[in-house]
Formats: sequence, structure tokens, C-alpha cells
Amino acid sequence: MILTFLNKFWRNFIFWLLFFAIHRLAFIVFNHGYADGAPVWHLLASFGIGLRLDSSFTGYIMGIVGVVQLLPTVVSRQVCLRCFDYINFTLIVLLTGFMLGDTFLYSYWGRHMDLEALEFMKTPAIVMASLHWYEMLLFALALIASSYFFIKLYLKVSKVSAKKEKANWKNTVVLTSVILITTASMIAPIRGSVGVAPINTGVAYFSTHRYANHSAINPMWNLAYSMKKMDATKVKYRYMDDALADSIFDSLTRHSGDYKHLLTTKRPNVVVILLESFAAHAIEALGGASVTPTINSLIPESILFSNIRAAANRSDKGLVATLAGYQVLPAYSIIRFPEKTSSLPFLPKRLKENGYQDLTYIYGGDIKFKNMNSFVTQAGFEKVVSVDDFDDDLQGEKWGVHDEYTFRRLVDEMKHSAEPYFKFFFTLSSHEPFDVPMERLYEDDYHNSIAYTDKCLGEFFETVKKEGFWDNTLFVLLADHGVGGPDRLSMEQQEFYHIPMLWTGGAVASKDTVISKIGSQTDMARTLLSQLDIPADDMRFSKNILDESTESFAFFTLSSFGMALLEEEAYQAYNNNLKKFISISGASTQADSLKAKAYLQVLYNDSKNR
Repeated sequence: MILTFLNKFWRNFIFWLLFFAIHRLAFIVFNHGYADGAPVWHLLASFGIGLRLDSSFTGYIMGIVGVVQLLPTVVSRQVCLRCFDYINFTLIVLLTGFMLGDTFLYSYWGRHMDLEALEFMKTPAIVMASLHWYEMLLFALALIASSYFFIKLYLKVSKVSAKKEKANWKNTVVLTSVILITTASMIAPIRGSVGVAPINTGVAYFSTHRYANHSAINPMWNLAYSMKKMDATKVKYRYMDDALADSIFDSLTRHSGDYKHLLTTKRPNVVVILLESFAAHAIEALGGASVTPTINSLIPESILFSNIRAAANRSDKGLVATLAGYQVLPAYSIIRFPEKTSSLPFLPKRLKENGYQDLTYIYGGDIKFKNMNSFVTQAGFEKVVSVDDFDDDLQGEKWGVHDEYTFRRLVDEMKHSAEPYFKFFFTLSSHEPFDVPMERLYEDDYHNSIAYTDKCLGEFFETVKKEGFWDNTLFVLLADHGVGGPDRLSMEQQEFYHIPMLWTGGAVASKDTVISKIGSQTDMARTLLSQLDIPADDMRFSKNILDESTESFAFFTLSSFGMALLEEEAYQAYNNNLKKFISISGASTQADSLKAKAYLQVLYNDSKNR
């Protein structure tokens, strides 16, 4: 029975290595659009490089198999081959589902599944709303077919013939000892190292081509590592003495108070339109595709901020950045914690304190998603309009009410408001899966959805001018975050975070103006308040872009794993998992290379104390 166990155990180990290798091949083929010129031999090398992480996760699997094998061995004094099979059948189905989900998710996000992705699993209805029906069907069929294939492969690879042996306590003790020792030996592949430090995802980074490195990463290992390491409520971002961090941060965010006023009045009506997924690569004036004729036509009578970066990669984080001028931590959105958000310096509250009336928040989706309802209520909005406030026949099949109807509601709210008023409208239709109620104009789904919202925007401004709302109003158009888009940009690339910000309306005095200073989504709040001569010194993570002394820079978080800082002549991106820079250029001094770390440390201290 000892030989039977060892034969079965190591055949089982080999099966799981094959399992991960086959999934790696499927991943490379399915997501080849992200390859970005990666040589074939680099992609082939990912199989060898990835073997260490594959072996590590396989070690965990075999540890479970070994432990489960102990009980029947002691009770029946025999190796339970069926126990091997049942455990593996279950794991095959579960892990196949996760691996397929990771492969599919990567096609949208350009990164592997991690703790942030799991947060979305808490709201399965929202996940379903992001998918086409045929994508869900294909996933189900792929899961069934793949599970069947791997179960058949397992039975072939792990098949052993067991000879009946006389059971006695002596043999049982020896067999149990062998099982314990063999299972304990899995610590070697699990750690992946004989040194003090165990294996981490850094071992997969062997190439200058990002896609080759991502191909070498074992998705299940990466997910487990993310769950262990990236719980942002426990992670401490500390790289230097607080005094040094504060000094570097203060040098980045200093203000002189000298800036130009670009508006015709100190108290215009203010309407902020947060545009879902409007990345710079979809805006012709920012070097992107020509799919937004309305925005293009507005530029001659507007102020275009051409070098703005999103604070992060998701809508809830963009909402915090826009409404509170507050930067979010990696893998962590403060919006989840009402006890912390209650102390944020909210833009709507500040406006209300200075005479603004009828503060309205409009969103065509579920206001309860990502704790949004609590956040916008704390922000000071007097009225919140969401999907429940529209007739059912106006709702789309996925996320909620399409933009053409919510834009009309915005006009109606403006029509019945006392001046000066503040309205905040978050568009919806350009969210995945990019289904829009319009005849297709572009082959790419994303571009087509952007064109739809742009069309709705054009109809909205036509109505605004016709109704006489244009003259005394400032409209701020800003994206909630960037996307990979047709070019398959990765979240590690700073271009992913490039978004438009446009100030337009009759209240704009300096028309046809381009502000090229680098700024962040968080900077909108303080820049706006400064134009209204409303103090905003407590918005520590928001700068007045128009202030002559403020630095030209933007800080942003790279999903769950790191942060980046972009300047005119420098860029640095740091991976907290790998504990190293994954991109650094133009930083000529040690102080320069510490800027991103200092910013994050100050942010962490601030968030911790709220």
C-alpha cells in the first residue's frame, strides 16, 4: 500500500502541473491581444519560469490531499484511492472555474484576478450586469467541457493498480508515517526557496515584456497571495521616517495662492458630469480615436485640461477622488467605511456652506452598489436620483437607465432649481458590456458606447442652450477612470489612467484654452473651489492646478498592487507585492525616487487616523 500511495500521490502532483500548463496555454492564446510584441520564445519561456509558482500551488493542493488521506488510512488501514479521486474531481471543477474566470477577466482588465476582483463577487448581480448573455453561456460551456477534459486527463495520469495487502497495525503505522512525511515534504515546493524568504510573484518577472511575465504567473497562487498580503485594512505603507515623507509630500503640494480666474462670475451654477470609462484614447483632442464629435465641438468654447490622470481604476475610487478630492489606497476604497468617509472634506458640503442650493446627485444605476448611497448622503446631497426613480420601461437589460433618459432628468432638475445650484450626474451606458440603445456606429463595443454617450451629451447641451441654462452655468466634464480599450492598455501603464477634463458653459471666460499641467482627478475639487474663492486648504490631496506654484504631477494607485507618480520629465511605478519599481525613468536623485512612496505613506497615515 505504501508504493500504491506514493505512486498515486506523485502522479497526482504531475497532473496538477499539467493542469496549470494547459491553462497557461489557453490564457496566452485567448489574451494574445495584450502580447504587445512579446517574442514567441518569451511566451514559451513562461512555461518554465511559471513552473515554480505552479509547483508551489500544487504543493498546497497535495497538502490538502495528504491530510484528508490520513483519516481513512487510520480507520480502514488502507489507502483510500477513491478519496484521492473525489477530492481531485471537486478541485478540478472549482479551480477550472477560477482559471477560466481569470482568463476572461484579464481580457477586460489586463491583469490577473486579485483581492479587488473578489470584492465584486460579493455582488454577483453586478458581475452579471457587466457580461453579455452569450459570454455567460460560453463560460458555462467552457467550464463543463474543461472540467470533463481534466477529469478524464486526471483518471489517465493518476491511474494506479492497487494490490490487496494484509492490514495490520504495523503496516498502518508505517503507511501513516509515509503519508505524513510525504505531505510534509510539500513545504519545499510551497516555499519555493531554501532561503529565509518564501517564493513570491517576483519570480515570474523575467522578461521586459509585461505579457510574458503575466503569463508566467499562476493565477490561483496570485489570488491566494493577494488575499494574504493585500488586505489594505492591515497593510502598513511605511518606507521612511514620517518627517521625511511629510517634507517630500509638502514640497509636491505647496500652493502660493497666485492663480488666474477663468470664470465670468464667482457664483455660477455648477454641473459636474462624471463620464463612465471615458479614457483619453477615445478623445481625438487628446490623441485618441475620433468617436466623440460633441466633445470635440465643445473645445473651442471651453477650458481643456489635457494632462489629467485618474486616481485609480474603478468607479467607486473615482467618485471619492471627484467628490472629496481624496486619493485612495491600493486595493482599498475608503468608500467602504462610512465611519472614515464622514470626516472627508466633501465638495458638495463646501458649496452648500457657501450659498449653493438644490444639491442633486443623479445616477441611472443601483445607488447601493459599493456603499455609494452612504457616501453621497454624507457628501451633502439633498436629493439622490437613482434607478428606482425611473419607470421600469426606461431601464436597460444590464446596469440600469441609459444616458439619454438620465440626461433628460438632469435638465428637469436644473429647470426646477434655485440658483446657484449644484448638480452631479454620473453617466452609465459606457460601462461594460457596452450595450447601448443605438444603431451601431463603430465595430468596437467600447467605442460604440462612448459614441452613444457623446451623442446624448450633444442632445443635452442643445436643450441646455435652448432653455437658457447655458449662460450662467459651469459644466465640468470628467471621467471616472480609464480603461484598456482597443489598444489593450495594462493597469501598469500610465496611459491607462489618462482621462479628459473639460470645463465649458457660459460661465467660462477663458474660452479655447488648454491647460497642459499634469494633474489628478483629485485636483478638480480644489481647482473648482479656488475659482469660486472658497477656501479648500483642508483638501490636502487635492491641488489647485491653476496655482502658479503647484507642481506638475499626478499620483495614482495601480489597482491592488502598487502606486505611480507621473511628472513632466519623470515617471515611477512601484509594485508593493514585488517591493520594487516596475518602471522608473527621469528620477535623477534619491529624493526623486522617494516621491511616490512618500505620497503613499502620508496618505496611509491620513486614512488610518480618520
